[in-house]
Amino acid sequence: MSNLLTKTRSLLARYRGVQLYGDIVRLQQVRYLEVGRKGTYIAKKMPTTAKLEAGKKYWWCKCGLSKKQPFCDGAHKPTKFKPVMIMVDKPKTVLLCRCKQTSKEPYCDMTHVGVMFSSFGKRLGLVK
Repeated sequence: MSNLLTKTRSLLARYRGVQLYGDIVRLQQVRYLEVGRKGTYIAKKMPTTAKLEAGKKYWWCKCGLSKKQPFCDGAHKPTKFKPVMIMVDKPKTVLLCRCKQTSKEPYCDMTHVGVMFSSFGKRLGLVK
């Protein structure tokens, strides 16, 4: 049991809103994330635009756990998912996926529309 508690402390200690009291881990805010068909967490159901600089490396969050969406903050470490590197030749604005279900990673391919309908159907009990 103490090994699990140690792991929990080390993983959660870097996040804001987490307080440690001896053997008790208290979370100030709980995020409920839906799991998509690819097994990743759906961070947001809408894409976002990002201005990328030429020659600079960006890391797109693939797992959906990052609090700096759409970019990685290292929260993927307990998962099997790794971030995707983005680098452009010239400055440009791109539409980046935040539902994490796109087939054109890291760019949006409008899969989020289906994700929204599926999520809405689950809430109504129409889809399992």
